[in-house]
Amino acid sequence: MTSQRIGWQLALALGVLLLAAARLAVAADDPYTDATENRTSKIERPYFGIHLHRLVLNAEEKRRQTEWPNEAIGALRLWDSYTRWADVSPAPGLWKFERMDAYVAQAQKHRAEILYVLGSPPKWASARPDEQCPYGVGCAAGPTSLALWEDYVRHVSQRYRGKIAAYELWNEPFFSELKPKKGPSDFFYGSVAEMVELARVARKVLDQVDPKALLVSPGFTGDVKQLELFLSNGGKHYVQAIAFHFYAANAQDFARRLAQVRVVMKRQGVQDLPLWNTEAGVEVALDGAQDDSSAERLTRSAAASRIAQFMTIGAAGGMSRYYYYAWDNDRSGMLTAQGSRHPAADVFEKMQSWLTGATLHGCTAVAADSVRCDGESNGQRFAIVWAHRPTRLVLRVPSGLKPVSVDRLLGATRDTINTETLIDGFAIGPEPIKILFGPK
Repeated sequence: MTSQRIGWQLALALGVLLLAAARLAVAADDPYTDATENRTSKIERPYFGIHLHRLVLNAEEKRRQTEWPNEAIGALRLWDSYTRWADVSPAPGLWKFERMDAYVAQAQKHRAEILYVLGSPPKWASARPDEQCPYGVGCAAGPTSLALWEDYVRHVSQRYRGKIAAYELWNEPFFSELKPKKGPSDFFYGSVAEMVELARVARKVLDQVDPKALLVSPGFTGDVKQLELFLSNGGKHYVQAIAFHFYAANAQDFARRLAQVRVVMKRQGVQDLPLWNTEAGVEVALDGAQDDSSAERLTRSAAASRIAQFMTIGAAGGMSRYYYYAWDNDRSGMLTAQGSRHPAADVFEKMQSWLTGATLHGCTAVAADSVRCDGESNGQRFAIVWAHRPTRLVLRVPSGLKPVSVDRLLGATRDTINTETLIDGFAIGPEPIKILFGPK
């Protein structure tokens, strides 16, 4: 046996020991394991969902029209697409479905499931018609009567019977039981009892009109107490999937929130329902903008890396839908105003190629700053790894296998692995890499 071979084995053994010590050090606080343990799941095409603001343009819109991104996208959420209740029924008895028809037709053409967000009433149907809300006035209140709500749900579900796969009850509601005062950006403010009643009526209508359509819980954001209050007050009896908006400051925050939602679902007895991330994006502060104090000043490449981290954790954590917000948004989007691509567009498509058809076996914190998510695709094992800051990682290799190549997130080439890489460890940072294993 050569001295180089002996040195390689000693270095690898030492690396494994160091790795084991590091794993023990972080085991007490490993949000990645908490979020993904026992969540083995195969990632199907509908996992890759998207929002499209300008797939269709109104006559007065002066922006560039968005083209359908790619054929691997499996789901479309209709929100911020001028398809709200206030858009399709701007006056009593008046229904304007032309834009929504076009969105539905495009999604069907590209074989993408449609999730439609209910709620956001027009002023004429709102219980608080003159109250300011994110889209003008009246949209953050419930309807003046359940009869109006029932008529709205019935019109939409009859028109799109068999075409819309699921209905999300409301976008980001806040309940008066938990929040003492309505905020100017709230999409709903009212009692949990009111929201549960809206769920009951919506499910009743769908059972009559389109029983195969799912009713998804409101897409809650922030504190998981909102979700628990809705479920514990009877909402769980009417929904067939749980929605949450997993906006997060970083990968740890994302994993912790996912684990918290899972705890609530188990406590409320709905742990077997599908969990959908119906809205999440990574914002970049815009140069020259005056209102960007809440947006972290990420580069476009750094934001793209964070998107990949979140999508990997979500897949490993058993989410069955991940609707990115949004393909054509200025702050968090994939395109420039002129239609050229940001790095996020390439990363989104790379994640589709990495994960579609793969089975994820969970993620772990392998050192203070590093994360590893394991999976298998077409019989080949792989690991997706990254670190919060640049470091080197000596990889623990599955028994009977060896690393054979590395696929870079923001590169078209796949690098082969040499002895030096195994000895010194893999250079990793915020940009995830995919390491493929093969037989020894």
